[in-house]
Amino acid sequence: MKKLILTTALLASGSLMFSAASKADDLNYVSGGFSDFYDSDFYVEGSKTIAPNWVGEVQLTDMGDYSLRAGAKYFMDMGAGKQFNTFLKAGVSHYDFGNYDDTSAYAGIGTMTKLSQQTTAIVDAGYDWGLDGFASVGARLRYAFTEQFSADAGFRGNFNSIDNEVHLGVTYHF
Repeated sequence: MKKLILTTALLASGSLMFSAASKADDLNYVSGGFSDFYDSDFYVEGSKTIAPNWVGEVQLTDMGDYSLRAGAKYFMDMGAGKQFNTFLKAGVSHYDFGNYDDTSAYAGIGTMTKLSQQTTAIVDAGYDWGLDGFASVGARLRYAFTEQFSADAGFRGNFNSIDNEVHLGVTYHF
């Protein structure tokens, strides 16, 4: 099952990677790489602007059989020329462990800021009602090598006996 999910995720991300790229945008991307969250080895995620101030997002990891989060972010001050872009996020999470699965909602708040021309920091806090409910605080750095490619490093501290998460990956902006 994990091989099927990995193959499907890589094909989906590959088709996005080779679509025509106009310019780099921190909100329109596909990303993938190493994930340390319980027994997971990889993650694939994507984000796309869907309306003014609204961004859709999806994340797939191979934790258990798989975990999937799909939702949206609403940027409260997008394009206002401010140093910090504050957002609210909400969506649905699903954790599948074969004989057991759990589907629930998640919500949170966060901010993005440019630390330099190449470096973006993303910090957020949230609550996921899945897996008996847990709060989390995360931080991610994205370093741009070119307009289209960047490296990601992130850490998420989870509460209520849920393992912490580490992500190291590569991002393609479209």
